Amino acid sequence: MIPLLLILLLWIIAAYVTRSYWMPKIQDLRERLRYTRLPFFRAEEDGSFEQNIEEGLTSSTFDLHQNLLGGDERAGLENTDEIRKIMKKYKCNFDQARLIQQQNKMKANGIDPRTGVPIDPKAVYFS
Repeated sequence: MIPLLLILLLWIIAAYVTRSYWMPKIQDLRERLRYTRLPFFRAEEDGSFEQNIEEGLTSSTFDLHQNLLGGDERAGLENTDEIRKIMKKYKCNFDQARLIQQQNKMKANGIDPRTGVPIDPKAVYFS
Protein backbone atom coordinates (compact mmCIF):
# COMPACT_ATOMS: atom_id res chain seq x y z
CA MET A 1 0.00 0.00 0.00
CA ILE A 2 2.80 2.41 0.86
CA PRO A 3 4.65 1.97 -2.49
CA LEU A 4 1.39 2.76 -4.31
CA LEU A 5 0.94 5.97 -2.32
CA LEU A 6 4.57 6.89 -2.92
CA ILE A 7 4.19 6.38 -6.68
CA LEU A 8 1.00 8.46 -6.67
CA LEU A 9 2.72 11.25 -4.72
CA LEU A 10 5.68 11.27 -7.12
CA TRP A 11 3.32 11.36 -10.09
CA ILE A 12 1.43 14.34 -8.62
CA ILE A 13 4.69 16.20 -7.96
CA ALA A 14 5.91 15.51 -11.50
CA ALA A 15 2.61 16.72 -12.95
CA TYR A 16 2.79 19.91 -10.88
CA VAL A 17 6.38 20.64 -11.88
CA THR A 18 5.72 20.07 -15.60
CA ARG A 19 2.32 21.80 -15.73
CA SER A 20 3.66 24.64 -17.90
CA TYR A 21 4.40 22.03 -20.58
CA TRP A 22 1.18 20.01 -20.64
CA MET A 23 -1.41 22.61 -19.57
CA PRO A 24 -1.49 24.45 -22.96
CA LYS A 25 -1.82 21.12 -24.75
CA ILE A 26 -4.85 20.23 -22.62
CA GLN A 27 -6.44 23.62 -23.38
CA ASP A 28 -5.84 23.17 -27.12
CA LEU A 29 -7.37 19.71 -26.95
CA ARG A 30 -10.43 21.07 -25.12
CA GLU A 31 -10.85 23.74 -27.80
CA ARG A 32 -10.70 21.16 -30.59
CA LEU A 33 -13.12 18.80 -28.88
CA ARG A 34 -15.64 21.45 -27.91
CA TYR A 35 -18.94 21.28 -29.77
CA THR A 36 -18.94 23.13 -33.07
CA ARG A 37 -21.56 23.31 -35.77
CA LEU A 38 -22.10 20.17 -37.72
CA PRO A 39 -20.55 20.42 -41.18
CA PHE A 40 -23.76 19.71 -43.07
CA PHE A 41 -25.63 22.62 -41.41
CA ARG A 42 -24.14 25.54 -43.32
CA ALA A 43 -27.18 27.76 -43.74
CA GLU A 44 -25.80 30.94 -42.18
CA GLU A 45 -22.27 29.94 -41.25
CA ASP A 46 -20.60 33.18 -42.23
CA GLY A 47 -23.43 35.51 -41.22
CA SER A 48 -23.70 39.10 -42.34
CA PHE A 49 -21.39 42.09 -42.35
CA GLU A 50 -23.13 43.33 -39.18
CA GLN A 51 -22.29 40.10 -37.37
CA ASN A 52 -18.72 40.26 -38.65
CA ILE A 53 -18.34 43.79 -37.27
CA GLU A 54 -19.83 42.77 -33.91
CA GLU A 55 -17.34 39.90 -33.71
CA GLY A 56 -14.42 42.26 -34.33
CA LEU A 57 -13.68 41.02 -37.84
CA THR A 58 -12.96 44.46 -39.27
CA SER A 59 -10.12 46.96 -39.18
CA SER A 60 -9.08 50.31 -40.59
CA THR A 61 -7.43 48.60 -43.56
CA PHE A 62 -10.33 46.19 -44.12
CA ASP A 63 -13.33 48.35 -43.23
CA LEU A 64 -16.66 46.53 -43.30
CA HIS A 65 -18.55 49.66 -42.23
CA GLN A 66 -18.28 50.90 -45.82
CA ASN A 67 -20.09 47.77 -46.99
CA LEU A 68 -22.96 48.50 -44.60
CA LEU A 69 -23.14 52.18 -45.57
CA GLY A 70 -23.11 51.22 -49.25
CA GLY A 71 -26.08 48.88 -48.77
CA ASP A 72 -24.11 45.77 -49.67
CA GLU A 73 -26.43 42.76 -49.36
CA ARG A 74 -23.84 40.00 -49.68
CA ALA A 75 -23.64 37.31 -47.02
CA GLY A 76 -20.55 38.66 -45.23
CA LEU A 77 -17.02 37.36 -44.84
CA GLU A 78 -16.09 33.80 -45.69
CA ASN A 79 -14.04 31.52 -43.41
CA THR A 80 -14.79 33.54 -40.28
CA ASP A 81 -14.37 30.47 -38.09
CA GLU A 82 -10.88 29.89 -39.44
CA ILE A 83 -9.92 33.55 -38.94
CA ARG A 84 -11.26 33.51 -35.36
CA LYS A 85 -9.24 30.36 -34.62
CA ILE A 86 -6.09 31.97 -35.99
CA MET A 87 -6.71 35.13 -33.94
CA LYS A 88 -7.13 33.06 -30.80
CA LYS A 89 -4.23 30.69 -31.46
CA TYR A 90 -1.64 33.33 -32.40
CA LYS A 91 -3.15 36.12 -30.26
CA CYS A 92 -3.12 38.51 -33.20
CA ASN A 93 -5.47 41.10 -34.66
CA PHE A 94 -7.82 40.69 -37.61
CA ASP A 95 -5.38 41.92 -40.28
CA GLN A 96 -2.60 39.61 -39.09
CA ALA A 97 -5.03 36.67 -38.97
CA ARG A 98 -6.13 37.37 -42.56
CA LEU A 99 -2.48 37.48 -43.64
CA ILE A 100 -1.75 34.16 -41.91
CA GLN A 101 -4.84 32.61 -43.51
CA GLN A 102 -3.78 33.77 -46.99
CA GLN A 103 -0.24 32.49 -46.45
CA ASN A 104 -1.61 29.12 -45.35
CA LYS A 105 -3.80 28.96 -48.47
CA MET A 106 -0.83 29.79 -50.68
CA LYS A 107 1.32 27.12 -49.02
CA ALA A 108 -1.47 24.56 -49.44
CA ASN A 109 -1.64 25.40 -53.16
CA GLY A 110 2.12 25.12 -53.70
CA ILE A 111 2.93 28.84 -53.82
CA ASP A 112 5.67 30.54 -51.82
CA PRO A 113 3.82 33.08 -49.63
CA ARG A 114 6.74 35.54 -49.56
CA THR A 115 7.41 35.72 -53.30
CA GLY A 116 4.19 34.47 -54.90
CA VAL A 117 6.21 32.09 -57.07
CA PRO A 118 5.18 28.42 -57.40
CA ILE A 119 7.22 26.06 -55.24
CA ASP A 120 7.10 23.33 -57.87
CA PRO A 121 10.61 22.88 -59.32
CA LYS A 122 9.12 21.86 -62.68
CA ALA A 123 7.27 25.17 -63.08
CA VAL A 124 8.11 27.17 -66.20
CA TYR A 125 8.31 30.98 -65.99
CA PHE A 126 7.82 33.39 -68.87
CA SER A 127 8.95 36.98 -68.52
